[in-house]
Amino acid sequence: MPFDLTQALVDFLRRWGEIGPLSGSILAVVFLFGAFVPLPRTFLVLAAGVVFGTAAIPIIIPATTLGCVLVFLLARYLFAVRLEHAVAHKPRLVAIMEAVDAEGWRIVALCRLASPIPAMVQSVLFGLTRIRLWPYAWATFVFTIPQVVVYAYLGAIGKAALLSEGDSVNLGLMAAGGVTFLIMIVLIARRVRASLRDIEARRPLAAAPLQPGVGSN
Repeated sequence: MPFDLTQALVDFLRRWGEIGPLSGSILAVVFLFGAFVPLPRTFLVLAAGVVFGTAAIPIIIPATTLGCVLVFLLARYLFAVRLEHAVAHKPRLVAIMEAVDAEGWRIVALCRLASPIPAMVQSVLFGLTRIRLWPYAWATFVFTIPQVVVYAYLGAIGKAALLSEGDSVNLGLMAAGGVTFLIMIVLIARRVRASLRDIEARRPLAAAPLQPGVGSN
């Protein structure tokens, strides 16, 4: 299934040719609306890397950030009551919301780096907290970069290998670099998940539901 999804995305993006004004705009729109879908962004970034290489990175990051900001604003100002009821009985999600209120952008950064929770769900949760828009937006922008760079780079390596671009030594160095980046992300992910488990464990059992608003973090 993951391979089929990535291949379908690759086929779609290839319709627009090499990176340029039109294909770049299409790519931006895809990632903008991808922020509204509760699925991992990994496959989409890999597909973009396969089709456009690392040139896609400067398009992916701001488009993703804008999409996350829009989801955040919708959760905070249009659907807050309904969404609060939806997450009220999910201790892990509530624990993350409370941690955001206590720690601000630091928890946003942890989640954006390597959380198993889909980015769309994260954006909704953050919209229900008291974190301000600006710290949320810049933390999302900055800490989305590592994963995007790694998976776009891996996609670019795959493209180079398929097209036999460069000699075997260069491809080997590229692959080694990609694997090194991936190992770093995996190690970060393990640490982030451990931190999130600690946050959930520290949450008081009788914690009161959070109310969305504007805070000082």
